[in-house]
Amino acid sequence: MPRIPEQTLTAIGRMTVAATELEHVLAWIGADQAGGDAAAVFARPGEPLRAARGSVQFAALAHREEFIRHVEGAATQLARSQSALRALWREDTRVDPAVFDEIATFLLRCRDNLQALVATRLGAAGR
Repeated sequence: MPRIPEQTLTAIGRMTVAATELEHVLAWIGADQAGGDAAAVFARPGEPLRAARGSVQFAALAHREEFIRHVEGAATQLARSQSALRALWREDTRVDPAVFDEIATFLLRCRDNLQALVATRLGAAGR
């Protein structure tokens, strides 16, 4: 692994926190897959996305495709963040903090979109 400049490490930290925040929202969405316990879903690596994917399959038909699209968008960004982090172990990798900050921005956008979707669609249904 190359020596990583401090600014890049800081950007990686921001990206990691953004990914974790997104997984927290996914855990809340997927909580019904664990008896309503979002903390249990959140505690297991990879479980928030898996549980959210399962839960959105049971969303109201009028909103199901929208939920699926947003959860799959989150999955793409989480995979992108993992790929960027793992790429640090390749010799030809750029260690530019802007790469990690850009990914963090997309992760946070996914988080915000999912939170808004839950608030408007599930909140209106009394959940």
